[in-house]
Amino acid sequence: MSRSKSTENLIAFGPLPAHVNELLQQGVACHRSDPPRARALFRHAIEISPKSLPAYRCLFKLQNQQREFDDALATALDGLAEAAHQARVDQDWRKWTLADVGSATQRTIPQRFLLSFLKATAFIELRRDNTEVSRNIVTHLQRLDPEDGVGHSVIAALLDDDAETETD
Repeated sequence: MSRSKSTENLIAFGPLPAHVNELLQQGVACHRSDPPRARALFRHAIEISPKSLPAYRCLFKLQNQQREFDDALATALDGLAEAAHQARVDQDWRKWTLADVGSATQRTIPQRFLLSFLKATAFIELRRDNTEVSRNIVTHLQRLDPEDGVGHSVIAALLDDDAETETD
């Protein structure tokens, strides 16, 4: 039995327009073998559907992997702004409260992306050698997500390792 398209390697991006999902799936499939094509697919997905938050994540992850940290940061911040708009919270993450991001068990999709994109921003800033900015973001994430559902403790550990290396 032959299927025209394998579903075993598809990423579950959540509710997206079918044509946007297809672009993201194609980009994920070629991101290692053809990064420029993947980049173009992810950018096109954002252009035609700027409300599709997973498209920002795909693009900044690729840019980060390619060590394009300035571009990755710009994309993460664009995605963060869109997630903030969708979650109806202030564009300035420093003003977010626990009520803005919801409880761990009842977060909306935009609220989950708020935390995920903020964590990504902290990681990208760390890779850009902006450790103080990264540390400030992680500190705020610890207040917003005390259960560490988004995994900010990983970046906190990297920051701690970085601080220990500097004192050696």
